[in-house]
Amino acid sequence: MKRALPFVMVLVVSLLSGCSEKKTIKIGYLGSITGKHSDLGVAARDATMLAVEQINSQGGIDGRKLELVVRDDTLDPKVAEKMAGELIGEGVAAIIGPVASSMAKAALPVIGKAGVVMVSPTSSSNELIRDDYFFRVMEPNSKFARHLAESALKLGIKRLTVICDTNNRPYTVDIYQVFRDAFVKGGGAIAREVSFDSTQKPEFQPLVAQLELKKADGVMMLANSVDSIVIAQQIRKEDVKAPILSGACGIAQRDLLQLAGKSSEGLIFTLPVNSQSRAPAFTGFQEAFTKRFNYPPTFAAVLAYDASHVVLTALKQNADPKALRQTVKSIAVFDGLQGVIKLDQFGDPDRNLFIIRYHDGREEVLDAPKP
Repeated sequence: MKRALPFVMVLVVSLLSGCSEKKTIKIGYLGSITGKHSDLGVAARDATMLAVEQINSQGGIDGRKLELVVRDDTLDPKVAEKMAGELIGEGVAAIIGPVASSMAKAALPVIGKAGVVMVSPTSSSNELIRDDYFFRVMEPNSKFARHLAESALKLGIKRLTVICDTNNRPYTVDIYQVFRDAFVKGGGAIAREVSFDSTQKPEFQPLVAQLELKKADGVMMLANSVDSIVIAQQIRKEDVKAPILSGACGIAQRDLLQLAGKSSEGLIFTLPVNSQSRAPAFTGFQEAFTKRFNYPPTFAAVLAYDASHVVLTALKQNADPKALRQTVKSIAVFDGLQGVIKLDQFGDPDRNLFIIRYHDGREEVLDAPKP
């Protein structure tokens, strides 16, 4: 028996050591990180990665390290649904993403059935306003549309011609209906409406010709970010000075604006992020993000970091994933990079919106609130 004692002691020590090791907390990321619309998804993924790395450098949560599990939805609803299922199968505590409203809508039944919280950085469809496991840090389209309509009128734009992609109805048509109502109610008028289906490989030059630009003060574009740049290029061939309002926040991505070149001059859009902010949390994030990824953070990166902060703050308070939905709802007010984020009963935020104009190769914030 004495000879067996060392073996027994080693076995006991090994078991105790194994019990003392805590499993990692898995955080899922779901976004469009390949294809022509990957600009938002890549920036959001990188910001989520940074948030996870920073928490791990501070010791993790409750002594447990975080593990980021990434899935690409390829901007395909069926793939988004499948990838959400895969992340849940991996045992993630929560999912950051998706970046597109249509992808979030596809993933909703999956997360609802599993009871897993999803926090989207940039999904904005009004169809996502519901009391469930879905939260977001970007306002619904209704708020964006009204803000953009009011801003256009303040800028002296009274008569608009509109071009709209009818394929992504939860986004484009959703925004336009609210925008049009607010714009007309405020004294504006819609001179012309031209629609197209982005899945049919449209020719934008003849579509822009139908806009009759000379009969309006400006143009309203409601299309995905890449198509919006092409439309803007065609508009500039017809009119080099007409204000161009964009319903696509993704058009503010750095690479797209560089691709647009001179066609980006005069672009106007609404964002929940002020790129000129000097808030310490924001400038610190800018520095850390740029150092880590070798490019400056876009608005999608800022919102993804805020989305990550919502999840990680809640997990710090209660690390039980099954209680995460209720924990997020009970906290309700979170510190964002540019101020507080107040979540309502439907998990939608209340935060500042900014009207941005692209001029001389840089963003101008036209109506930043006073500090």
